[in-house]
Amino acid sequence: MKTYELVITEKQPTCGGKSPTKSEIRTVTTDDPVAYVKGIDPTSELEVTEDGDTVTVRTDHNGQWVVYEFTED
Repeated sequence: MKTYELVITEKQPTCGGKSPTKSEIRTVTTDDPVAYVKGIDPTSELEVTEDGDTVTVRTDHNGQWVVYEFTED
């Protein structure tokens, strides 16, 4: 299994002066980043891109997007 730093960026509805995005950083261990995201939100549409050491998975769930960026440690 590989260990990744995972940055999750989620679009939020704009109201009450909140930031339009919410970010979270996690350390995860997985062999398959796409399967990891599907385990979190199996109903979303996925778009996967690879850029060197980073795997980016973008999801669209009911019009709200979430970006998962996996960078291998």
